[in-house]
Amino acid sequence: MRRGVGRGVFVATVVIVAVIALVAGMYVGKTVLGSSSSASKYFVVGTNVPFPPFESFNNTTGNYTGFDMNFSMLIANALHRTLVIDNYANFEVLLADVGVGVVDMAASAITESGSVGALRNQSMSFSIPYYDANQAILVSSSNKFTCPTVAQGGCTAKDLASLTIGVQSGTSSQSWLQQYLPPANETGKGQVFPFTTVDLEVDALLAGSLDAVMIDLGPATSIAAGSGGALVVAGEVLTNELYGFAVAHGDPEHILPTINSVINQAIANGTYHHLIEEWFGSG
Repeated sequence: MRRGVGRGVFVATVVIVAVIALVAGMYVGKTVLGSSSSASKYFVVGTNVPFPPFESFNNTTGNYTGFDMNFSMLIANALHRTLVIDNYANFEVLLADVGVGVVDMAASAITESGSVGALRNQSMSFSIPYYDANQAILVSSSNKFTCPTVAQGGCTAKDLASLTIGVQSGTSSQSWLQQYLPPANETGKGQVFPFTTVDLEVDALLAGSLDAVMIDLGPATSIAAGSGGALVVAGEVLTNELYGFAVAHGDPEHILPTINSVINQAIANGTYHHLIEEWFGSG
């Protein structure tokens, strides 16, 4: 669901300790930290930016920011480890890597529910849900297409039948579209065009090559807000998804109890409400 310009590692405690830029495609994960004994001092979290407001990279400060990044810091602190952010250029590679323990945890607005979640649970393990979400349809502001309201059931496949739609590969957005709309083929015919990154699909939308992009509601709203009026959210697709933090299949590091405890404590002590207000503007 997100994009990175290659792979990058960001090390932090409460403040930045180091930023390490790595060549695109290079194997990073926990091996960059040296021996297993030294690696145990770090909490390596894989993500895939940009996917605001969950994860983004601030080019001015050199920091990774967002709702997921704040939660990752809380979890690292609870584990008494130094947080390391490992950015992936490809969301599907991130999912594959976390399942086999290349990173300690993946925090990237990952759906753990429904048929998509059932498939992912075969190769990775998840925390308790920490966020619920729907999909959204992002269009050019000059496009008069709108979805029925949420009260009316939101956008359906029938509403989208006439649109050419971009989607990020490996996401729950793609799974929904694959189920209900025909994919593009080698001749360019079809309605659904997959992109490796969010940036590329948004660029195609801005260029007029697509009628719409299907993406999670939070990022759709954030992208539209940052587009200078060029893009708008046409409405929601009611998928009722649950996000979870992913770890290696079977949780061999036994960190899920701590992750779950941090989520529950954040909800109980008001931290969760504060983060929702900070990143989404409402409680």
